[in-house]
Parts: sequence; structure tokens; C-alpha cells
Amino acid sequence: MTAAGSNSPVLSTQALVAGYERDLPIVRGVDFSVQTGDFVVLLGPNGAGKSTLVKTIAGLVPVHSGTVLLGGADITAMPSHEKIRHGLAFVPQTENIFATLTIHENLQIAANVLPKERRNDRIGALYAMFPDLGSRPSHRAGQLSGGQRQMLAVARALVVEPSVLILDEPSAGLSPKIVSEVFDRIAAINDAGVTTVLVEQNVKAALAIADRAVILVEGLVAHEGVASQLADDPIVAELYLGVRHTKNPVSS
Repeated sequence: MTAAGSNSPVLSTQALVAGYERDLPIVRGVDFSVQTGDFVVLLGPNGAGKSTLVKTIAGLVPVHSGTVLLGGADITAMPSHEKIRHGLAFVPQTENIFATLTIHENLQIAANVLPKERRNDRIGALYAMFPDLGSRPSHRAGQLSGGQRQMLAVARALVVEPSVLILDEPSAGLSPKIVSEVFDRIAAINDAGVTTVLVEQNVKAALAIADRAVILVEGLVAHEGVASQLADDPIVAELYLGVRHTKNPVSS
């Protein structure tokens, strides 16, 4: 895990309110920031708004108010494909590869945003990073294992050499052994300098690889702190069980 390299966040939201319907916001005023090189995990009970928050940052959910900043620039209203060009990569939980195409074709499509002269070199670098993919470029993506599919999805996101990589529950549906392998690879990507934001339900595994954790409850930030310390924090269990935690409780 890489330590934060700047006092200015590389990614942040300010009073962000978002949701599919204006009258029913799912994200309800979130202030969230990530420093350069950080590995931040977003945790919370089902329905807390974790996936909606990262989809909103990625440009896939309507913003009702507030802002999203990338490297200090306001990207709130920027289309999702333009955010990719500005260094924000997002790996959704599902539909993150083209199952009917080969590994190489998947990477070629992702590389179309690059200048032609850079595409082959970048794909070659990703094959070196993901040797399981590089050993079978003509293999159809739909025939890959769950873990290999996730690695292809991550490789597609990394084609543009993003400054920030966001992953939405990459462990979903995978066996514990494969989850460990996928998380090891994500941690290595972060170690290589890519700022990482991970949405995850596997609390123990996520806290083991992240620098910092942010817990959402009912569309709001309920708690945050150093990941290694939160692993044994009773507040985490309380929030997952739906018990409200008050920083300054009033004595009766």
C-alpha cells in the first residue's frame, strides 16, 4: 500500500446528493476524499449507498447537488467516457467485459481511447502485468473463470493508465481462494502507484489490504479511520447491525 503523496486530494466529493430519482436520493450529502496513492475501502450494510456513490463519481448516476473533483478539477457534469480520459477508471460489479469477444479484443476496445501508436505497447504491458491473460489472448472472455474475468475487467480499466481506479465489489461470487488472489493483485496495482477505491462486502479481507476505510450508512458517511484499526473497532459491528453511533452522546 502506498502512502498518500499530497495534502490535496486526488479525488473528492463535496455535499454530494445523487440517485436515480430526484425525490429519492440514495447518496445524501457525502463529503469523501482520497489522497494520491491511497487505498480506500468503502464499507457499509446493504443499501447504504456504496455502489451508488462510486457510480455517481464515475458519471453513471444523476447528481442532484454537490460536486465531484478529480485532481482539483470539477468533473461533476462530465460524461463518463470523458472522465476515463481524465484518469478516472471504474470497474463495475457486473457487465464489465464483453463475454463474446476474445481477451485481446476486449483490451483493443478499451485501448481505442489511446493514440494509435500507443495501443499495442500498452496492451503488451498489461499482458506482462496479467500473465494469465497474456498466455491466452485469443481465448473468449466468456469462457474465463470468475477470477480471470475480474482480472480482465481490471486490465481493461488500466489500459488508460488511470490516476484513480474504482472497483465495485470485485469479490462478488468468487471463492475465498480466488478472492485472495484478486485482492493481492489489486493491492499490487495500488503499490505500483494507482490510487484505489474499493467497494466491498467482504469486510475482513478489504480491511486487510486497504489504508483507510469509510463506512456509509443510509447514504451518509457514518464513520471512517485507519483500516487496520477499524478491523477490531466495535463501532464497525454496530453500524453493520444498524445501531446508530453518536460521537458525543448526551447523558440522560
